[in-house]
Amino acid sequence: MSPPALEQPPNPLRRATIPHLPALDGLRGLAVLGVLLFHDGRLDGGYLGVDLFFVLSGYLIHSLLLAEWAKAGTIDLKAFWVRRARRLFPALLALLPVVAAYAQKLAKPEELDRIRKDGLATLAYVANWRAIFSGRSYWDMFQVPSPLEHTWSLAIEEQFYVVWPLLAFGVLYLSRGSRRVMLAVSLGLAVISGAVMVWLGNRTDTSRAYMGTDTRGVAILLGASLACLMAERGTSKNKQVVRALDGLGLLAAIGLAWAWVKLDGQNPLLYRGGFFGTELCVLVLIVCAAHGEQSLVARALAFRPVAWVGLVSYGLYLWHWPIYVVLRPERIGLSGLGLSALRYTATFAVALISYHFLEQPIRKRGAPFGRPAVMLSSSVALCIGALLVGTQSRRVMQIGLQLLPWPETVPPGTVKILIVGDSVAQALGERMKAVQTGTGAFVIERGTPDCSIMEGTLPARSLTNVPHDGGDCDARWGSDVDELHPDATLVVLGGGYFARVEVEGRWQHICEPGWDAAYAKELGGKLAMLADKGGRVYVARVPYPVGGWQKPALNAQVDCFNTLIEKAAQGEPRIHLLDLAAHLCPGGQCALMSEGEPIRPDGMHFGGPGAKEIARWVIEQVKEPRR
Repeated sequence: MSPPALEQPPNPLRRATIPHLPALDGLRGLAVLGVLLFHDGRLDGGYLGVDLFFVLSGYLIHSLLLAEWAKAGTIDLKAFWVRRARRLFPALLALLPVVAAYAQKLAKPEELDRIRKDGLATLAYVANWRAIFSGRSYWDMFQVPSPLEHTWSLAIEEQFYVVWPLLAFGVLYLSRGSRRVMLAVSLGLAVISGAVMVWLGNRTDTSRAYMGTDTRGVAILLGASLACLMAERGTSKNKQVVRALDGLGLLAAIGLAWAWVKLDGQNPLLYRGGFFGTELCVLVLIVCAAHGEQSLVARALAFRPVAWVGLVSYGLYLWHWPIYVVLRPERIGLSGLGLSALRYTATFAVALISYHFLEQPIRKRGAPFGRPAVMLSSSVALCIGALLVGTQSRRVMQIGLQLLPWPETVPPGTVKILIVGDSVAQALGERMKAVQTGTGAFVIERGTPDCSIMEGTLPARSLTNVPHDGGDCDARWGSDVDELHPDATLVVLGGGYFARVEVEGRWQHICEPGWDAAYAKELGGKLAMLADKGGRVYVARVPYPVGGWQKPALNAQVDCFNTLIEKAAQGEPRIHLLDLAAHLCPGGQCALMSEGEPIRPDGMHFGGPGAKEIARWVIEQVKEPRR
């Protein structure tokens, strides 16, 4: 093997190629559009676009390797890796300093450590294992977003690009270029990978099965297996065969569309053959695409706008999620179609700039300045430095009324309201403080973000499947009441139903008997303690989340949670229900806007001008004694 120098593009006379098929660009385009819609909360099964990418990558990369072996009797591994680096590194190295700037200017202090570690893992292409070992659940990405959450799939692909050419070279060398042996190895490894996915997918938390290289390898290996078959047999020119393939292709497209619309990412069916079924559909579509103009399905997939999206799919995938995180509804005050339009426009604009002025020039002509190896190492060092500087801890100055006792200037007769609970209590309390003037009430907010009342009683896990950063929500409730002597205390636990709790040696979710009994006991005891200390006690029924969080399964959890709240307050005259759920979501349909602004910009937390009306309503409900 004698690879070309890094300074020069690979010699086209020595590099094997495969025909360019617009239909495959169309498949890429559909894949990335599915992911964009999924992350925008508009297509439940759009995450399957990543699986389509995996199958297609396995097919294309292995086709190139087989073509090179057939032409030269060897595989130029160094040249292959140089081409992959030119294709993937430039845009990634441009993204990471932008993420560092986001961390410095916009991220919350508690996000910085995670962004730094995510950035370094992304740079090393091990983001999927970083997520797995940190205990994070992929399906919580909407609730606790990291701008690099999506890079787990890029890590799996890069790991494949490193390992698979070595393995393919070894198999082809030992078998003297036998594609049948190569096919047997590919299929054998795919079966093993699929079996591991089924085994791990039966667990309560499916993130290990979803993000593991060993489990998701089945999609890539099936694509590689198809490449072996296509190289062995080629494409058919028989019109009847092509029409039969078109019929199968139409059925595959319908099956894939059904899965993209219906299969929620945590559906157990996925890990009992669902992924395998969608991957078979993709394989059929690739076979149709390989027949080019002969195939009606291929012509449909080659529809020019969709194929054009496929050409810029890497940039679209790489940039879309950081842009979505920056353009969050609570930050910019937009929601619905307006927010989606802004996100899509920004994503396509950045991806096009990246494609035309960064990715393609470097891919075709190499590094613009100096030696590529020096440029690469310098760029990596710059990214690491930017991440370390951008994610330096910032001191949080917590100066405000909530840390002080009631001011002496509070007029006589003013009702003193203390609000405690989690981050939803914190957000609502801030809105109540903003509108308290003229209401005859004075509000102090003592909410604790990312907490659970079960901490300290039973082992609990947060949204990201790790111990809560905020610890125990109710740790200070008693001392807060002793210090402040409020006339009324309002308890809001808007995200209480998210936490997992270990009960009797097993991790349980809400709506399971052990979880429900443990939570009701803990909440009931804490409410009684507040009532014993004096003053009226209110506990809020939780409204359904909206926006990207709006799912039937989540609504069912909220119903279970509200039932627990009702039981905890039942039979105790000193504890009153504040029916925030019924007021905000009459008949189960939640109001989204107030005074032309979103009430809960991120779907859960009250914020901005849209939350003023609900904050005034809460003050009025809590201010007056219940009869």
